[in-house]
Amino acid sequence: MKYIVKAFDLDGQEIEFENTVIGEEKEVTFENLKAAEAFIEGIKISLPSTFQYKIISKEEEGK
Repeated sequence: MKYIVKAFDLDGQEIEFENTVIGEEKEVTFENLKAAEAFIEGIKISLPSTFQYKIISKEEEGK
C-alpha cells in the first residue's frame, strides 16, 4: 500500500510540498507508514509551528 502526506495550516488550507528532487510530481508517495512519518519529522522544522498533517493511503484518497 502506498501513502501520501497532506499538511494543513490552522485555517484548513492545504500546504503543498515543493518536490524539487523528484521533478514535477505534485505529491510525494511513500511505500509504508513509517516512511511517511519519518518524512514529516524531517521537514516539520520548515513548516509553520501550527501545521497539522494527515497520512492517508492512496486508495483512501480516491474515495
